[in-house]
Amino acid sequence: MNIIGIVITASSIIATAAYFYNDNKQKNQKIYPYDDYPIIMEAANDYKIEKGEYCKVFKELAPYMENFDKMPQKRYGLSLDGKFLTISGLSPEEGKKIINEIGGASHINGEIVYLTLMRKNDLSEVQPIAHFKMIPDRDITTTSAIKYDTSDCVVEDGEILEKKWENKQITFKEPGMYDIKLSIKDKNGNWSDPYVKEIKVTEETGIKDIDACSDSLFVLYRNGKVISKGENAYGELGLGNVNPVYELTYHSMHDCVRQVVCGEHFCLYLLNDGSVFAAGQNQDGQLGTGDNEAHRTLNKVWGLENIKQIATGKHFSAALDYSGHIYVWGSNSEGQLMNEDITDSLMPVRLEGIDEVKSIACGENFGLALRIDGSVMGWGDNTHGQLGLGYKGKISDPMLTEFQNIKSVYCGEKFSLCINKQGKILGAGQNNFGQLGIKGKSTILFPEEILKIKQVETLCVKDSLVLAVTEMGKGYVWGNFNSPGVKPISEPQEIPGIKYIQKVGNSGKKCYILDDQNHLHEVSDLNGKYEYTELNPNFYEFMEKSET
Repeated sequence: MNIIGIVITASSIIATAAYFYNDNKQKNQKIYPYDDYPIIMEAANDYKIEKGEYCKVFKELAPYMENFDKMPQKRYGLSLDGKFLTISGLSPEEGKKIINEIGGASHINGEIVYLTLMRKNDLSEVQPIAHFKMIPDRDITTTSAIKYDTSDCVVEDGEILEKKWENKQITFKEPGMYDIKLSIKDKNGNWSDPYVKEIKVTEETGIKDIDACSDSLFVLYRNGKVISKGENAYGELGLGNVNPVYELTYHSMHDCVRQVVCGEHFCLYLLNDGSVFAAGQNQDGQLGTGDNEAHRTLNKVWGLENIKQIATGKHFSAALDYSGHIYVWGSNSEGQLMNEDITDSLMPVRLEGIDEVKSIACGENFGLALRIDGSVMGWGDNTHGQLGLGYKGKISDPMLTEFQNIKSVYCGEKFSLCINKQGKILGAGQNNFGQLGIKGKSTILFPEEILKIKQVETLCVKDSLVLAVTEMGKGYVWGNFNSPGVKPISEPQEIPGIKYIQKVGNSGKKCYILDDQNHLHEVSDLNGKYEYTELNPNFYEFMEKSET
């Protein structure tokens, strides 16, 4: 053998000896299974929660525990199914002792001890089981506000230390299939297996509502997305700027919306989860953001939750929750907040003295609240008798009005209109432009019926202009368009040229009418010739057309 072969052979012998020496050293390395087992158990559970399956290779637990390199990796391992920690080199006495401590499915097979990773014994006598229910649990759409009930979870002493969710959303913005997962951790640190529920989210098509004020127009789709346009001088469109938008345009921050309402140069957005956001002018705190600075982006109105409806006056706002309570904020110039000690409120305050409320409406500086029994409460300014109390003058607390047997309430600038359960319209307050639809009276203190129109389904009221839609889809208008050359209309007149009305909006200067052909008409007089925009009832088709 030449000298090179001798060197290579010697090197191989040395390397092999070193390998076996280190291997035997690691196999004989002292271990601390009582200390290591909880750490490995926690890492295995974290892996399972993230990956959705048991780890089967011990080295793959490295990212889930600190000081992994100090673990005796030659003596620790995982079973083929990943459900057990295996330990080699323990004496039978040591193996039996630790198995008795760990319990469960732990066992010895030959010279290997198997410690279960399926649950931790620590004092946990009950294996935690995750479970949840969804409300609603079917027919879920992109506008559904989902509640999650975890009361059926099984855990020792009913004490859940931690919950880990995946894909949990109160509202799903986009349609599709979703897997929602929940794992729970008991008081001893024992994690459950994930509970998985697959749901299908669909999307409602069509247009839900239209609202307008001054130079702003908002169209709300049934899927919760909003398109808008306007001068945007105060950032009331909530786009982060004051640039005008001349065509109806979608902006991604306007999703999951249930209702949009406009005041003077500001807007409120009610989301499907019951929260409220606002943007625009804010000198009197009408945005409810805790300050009086204008906001160009949507800012949350703090202190409100579980909200059912929102409404705006000129410089104040109101919200109704599902418990029938009303909250108000903004200007208090005419007592619209019903608090003599403040000039305005930068945050929502509960309106005392009214309960069991079904819906609300706000005029310039006053409001109406429809109660469950069909009676109507009024609050705020009453200088023109707009509260329907039968008299003019200041009130110090919300008052029961003379409106009775009512199904819906509406407010204009300084007047009120209500539809009763027979489909008749009753009005009170200022009538200088014929906004109450009754000739010959400038002010009406007791609610009077508008005789020229019957079987009314809904009204759209803003400033001194009123738009009514009958049960047959016919439209009527009266009051003041506030446009040059257009005289006030003192009694309801049918809108010519539009056969059937789906949805309506009213800015106080123009009426926006969506007909059965999905044409959005802008009506500023009754000449029968109106500018219109073709508005696709499917949001995504609208987007495709806009992009082309």
